[in-house]
Amino acid sequence: MTNVEFHLQLNHNETWNMSRLHFHDHCELLLPLVSPGNIFVSDQVYPLRRGTLYLIGENTLHRTMAEGFHARYVLHISKKSLARLSTPQTDLTQFCGASFRRSELSGGELTEIVELFQALERNKNDGSFGSDLRQMVALLNLLIRVAPTLNVADAGEAVHNKDFLRVVPILDYIRNNLSRPLTLDQIAGQFYISKHYLCRVFKAATGFSVMEYIIYSRVLKARQLLQEGISVQQAGELSGFSDNSHFIRTFGHLTGLTPGRYAREYQYGDQVLLREGLKP
Repeated sequence: MTNVEFHLQLNHNETWNMSRLHFHDHCELLLPLVSPGNIFVSDQVYPLRRGTLYLIGENTLHRTMAEGFHARYVLHISKKSLARLSTPQTDLTQFCGASFRRSELSGGELTEIVELFQALERNKNDGSFGSDLRQMVALLNLLIRVAPTLNVADAGEAVHNKDFLRVVPILDYIRNNLSRPLTLDQIAGQFYISKHYLCRVFKAATGFSVMEYIIYSRVLKARQLLQEGISVQQAGELSGFSDNSHFIRTFGHLTGLTPGRYAREYQYGDQVLLREGLKP
């Protein structure tokens, strides 16, 4: 159970709105301690509230938006770490099997799981005798407790307000045409709406711009292609980047790595935690 990579944070913010979308190579367990808010996942918006446990899979585009003060536990753990902790009887890699799940907790379940997060927070590996083992025990206790809950959970019903319903076809169109040239004029023309209206309704429904969504979606697609062994140039082209140097710059800006280095690290080394460019 050595070299188990994970990162736990208890975050408090007077106001909390991720400034942009992000994604990472790790599974994320998110437990809000206050309500309310929303979480945008891939192309859907879900309520973010106390008493609900969220699982966000690796390489899943997401953004959380809370109203006012926001506190939450966030645990990131890699698939490799989950594999190291697993046994033939207890396969913890199931956490990485879905892009998004959420589970409504009862009052007793919430208290129990919060206490397990607190125990993991207390038992940090400070280098003292036994601290590494206490930390692993606390991590295993948490994962074993939440795994059955999340295994039977699903995404649940998304928040389909009037603004969001307007952009669902646009989100689908973008996702299905990432390899083609996409501009505001072209998308607006496809749906027979003005460019101004497109920008306004998209921002109102999702909290970010059309081009921001396109760029992040393209980089995410490129990452997935690189993981499959596709060359850097082909990954850029298939993701919709017409210029290879622009692709390399954009990929590096959003991930903190060049595409070539990302492919090498994914293939030969441990995947790294959130790079500077992916932090909200």
